[in-house]
Amino acid sequence: MIFLNSSNIAFLRKKLFMKLKIILLASFFAGTTYTSYSQTPASYSQTSDAEADAIINLLGVQKKEAVNKLVQVSGKDSVAFWQIYEQYQAENKKTAKERLQLYERTASAYSNMTPAVADSLASQYFTNRLGQEKTLQEYYKKIKAATNPVVAFEFYQAEVYLLTQIRAQIMQQIPTYGQLMNASKK
Repeated sequence: MIFLNSSNIAFLRKKLFMKLKIILLASFFAGTTYTSYSQTPASYSQTSDAEADAIINLLGVQKKEAVNKLVQVSGKDSVAFWQIYEQYQAENKKTAKERLQLYERTASAYSNMTPAVADSLASQYFTNRLGQEKTLQEYYKKIKAATNPVVAFEFYQAEVYLLTQIRAQIMQQIPTYGQLMNASKK
């Protein structure tokens, strides 16, 4: 039976943050997970800007390698595609950093979830996801104009696939608020 008290909440939040960092650092194809039982709840801290940038940069490198395998582009289209893709990655860094911070705010809110907090978090997730979708659509159009619709569609499919994989892996590794509450009742 798990009882939620301030010590347990802090420990669960620390574990959630550590898992999130590791998931984002690990290759989303490898399925690596990590738990941090050896650290005390007092060692919990939020991700620094430098850590967030490092996580996002590493994930960007891994995504680029995957996109290279998923998008068949050659010749002059290759040069144009990769220039635009680099711009897309740079623009997405802000959204990715906001998403990472949102995951952390969510974990922090688990110890004091109220209807207002839940509604605010949901709104922030919608805004973040809509921004990501808008950027994806914008860069689909840029790639289509610079190369052709087939390459642009391959880009779109690759990005949706990779984003879905990353989100699924995160959701499989960290508990939802409902799961945490159900565990505390047992």
